[in-house]
Amino acid sequence: MRRNIATKRTGWILIVLSTIVFLVPFVIPFFPVSTTIKVAIGGAALVTAEALFWLGALLVGKETIQKYKKRLFKRKVKE
Repeated sequence: MRRNIATKRTGWILIVLSTIVFLVPFVIPFFPVSTTIKVAIGGAALVTAEALFWLGALLVGKETIQKYKKRLFKRKVKE
């Protein structure tokens, strides 16, 4: 099934957004709030990032994710 450009673009935006949200737990310890709130925000950010990533992956499509993984994890072979 072919995906239209708007759907793929939305998927990639969600994947990039998930990466940004995933960085929140690394920044939250520097804010002047209680430890309980820091833990709650960190946990919620991780769950949200995971959900955004998988939703974006569904919108982008299996073939595009496979091409992306192949490029990202391409190993250099010495001959």
